[in-house]
Amino acid sequence: MKKKKNQNKGQKGYLAWNKKMSICKTLVLFAISFAVYAMGIWSTGSNQNLLTIVAVLGCLPACRSAANLIALLRCHEISESDYRKISAKIRTAESITDLEFTSYERTYQVQHMALSGVELIGYMADPFADIKGCEKHLEGMFMRNQLSEVHIRIFKELPKYLNPLQAITRKKKRSGQRGSKHFYLRSVYKEKSGCVQ
Repeated sequence: MKKKKNQNKGQKGYLAWNKKMSICKTLVLFAISFAVYAMGIWSTGSNQNLLTIVAVLGCLPACRSAANLIALLRCHEISESDYRKISAKIRTAESITDLEFTSYERTYQVQHMALSGVELIGYMADPFADIKGCEKHLEGMFMRNQLSEVHIRIFKELPKYLNPLQAITRKKKRSGQRGSKHFYLRSVYKEKSGCVQ
């Protein structure tokens, strides 16, 4: 299935599309294994044949796909109303949606993040989200990439997120940040974002 324009990683709609594709992939893989198993019984009259072994081995990628699907189904997309409000504030800042960061202790789901220069802000829709833990995890991630000067702020209330979002957008418009440091930071930000696969 060909991706639509809004189904690229980090863009609105990608997570929903990825869930559908993962469901289809999982069902197809299990169906293939079942078909091979049934074909073996039909051709030999017993399940004690080589095709049974092939069917069992075929369940391995199917189970792996099912595990990935379960992880995907736990992820929550940014709501349409929140996305519209955020989109109205963004002009020039780099932004991506529906992110997941995994640390040794826990997983952080961030519905939206925006980058301008060395300013990185994020929005977590879960009112019980550990924003301090997420900030600490992101700081460590950037420090490991020699980007310790990045200023990270995470919000779990949309109105509080919209104000700095508009501010960094205006700041970038005035300064026109295009230095090599900014481009390196942007590449690390997108590569290491843990955006749901």
